[in-house]
Amino acid sequence: MDLSSFNSFLKTAQIVGTCIANPLNLFLIYLIWTKSPKNIGNYKYLMIYVSFYEIVFSVIAYVTEPLLHSFSTRVIVIVKAKGSIFSREICSILDCLMCAMYGSSMNVFALHFLYRYVSLFPKARKVFDGMKIIFWLMIPQIYGVVWLVTYYSVFRETPEYTEFIRKDILEHLDIDVDDVVYVGPYYYMEDKDGIHDLDWTAFWSMAVVWFLILSSAVTVFICGYGCYMKITRGLAKSSNSIQTKSIQNQLFYALVIQSAIPFLLMYIPSSIALFCTLIQQNIGSASLFISYSIAIYPVVDPLPSLFIVRNYRKAITELIIVLMKKFDHWFVIRYVTSCGKIKPSTRQSSMQIATVRNKLNS
Repeated sequence: MDLSSFNSFLKTAQIVGTCIANPLNLFLIYLIWTKSPKNIGNYKYLMIYVSFYEIVFSVIAYVTEPLLHSFSTRVIVIVKAKGSIFSREICSILDCLMCAMYGSSMNVFALHFLYRYVSLFPKARKVFDGMKIIFWLMIPQIYGVVWLVTYYSVFRETPEYTEFIRKDILEHLDIDVDDVVYVGPYYYMEDKDGIHDLDWTAFWSMAVVWFLILSSAVTVFICGYGCYMKITRGLAKSSNSIQTKSIQNQLFYALVIQSAIPFLLMYIPSSIALFCTLIQQNIGSASLFISYSIAIYPVVDPLPSLFIVRNYRKAITELIIVLMKKFDHWFVIRYVTSCGKIKPSTRQSSMQIATVRNKLNS
């Protein structure tokens, strides 16, 4: 593969992704805070939480520029240390933090699905009322800390493995292993002497990682299915207003699409890569796809909320109309002044501008 083109395109994707994702998520936060339906409750704080999480995620991804590569017994996440403003140790911590945010982001969506499901039962929704929401918002942070500690304490680089991968990294990625730091889960330690027996410390650490992944995934599927059944059957028979039913539907389907994006782009590919290390199958450069998905994910993930929730879609439409009117006014002024017909500071000029606009639109 053409590594120079790949690295250049990946760098561009990361820069463009960050430049688009952060304003987009900030705009969504503004809409959630100012345009959300009144009966949305504490759910708006969860939505803001996701947008803020994706802003932090995109910034860390931009700073670290993570690159994934797979071996038969290990998938490593590579972060460039040479030339970085941070020390090698800080780069290693940021590498682990990137993995932690990547993993715990699934729990963020699991929390969303749990809230959506619980909110369909009036008596049960009290567990999210008031300041109780803070407790629930702490759960993804706890998951993230467990990811961080596990990767930092067990799966960081070692001198033996560094020497083992030196030639492969140089040949396949054109990277000097001394210029980077890496972290990556494994079940079997591998070195120049071959694949060793199962490493039980790594095995139980991976058991913790798989528990974090599966607990979030199971929550998403169970609560998602429960929401679907309740919305399609229960709400049709409920006494809630048409507006409430409509909002429930919009929020649920926006969440489904919003969650499907990282599942398809990140979680399924990374889970396959992790499983392949267990059965000692090398997927090689195919794991590089995940590097692109990390750059793309924060950009596309806000879009379902922006365009499916009616209140936000309406606000965007109104903003576009206002901007088009302002551009139209500016264009007409430039047109008539360039022709030397008027001085736009006079009252007569306003009438002439209106006349020209009508002619241009006819």
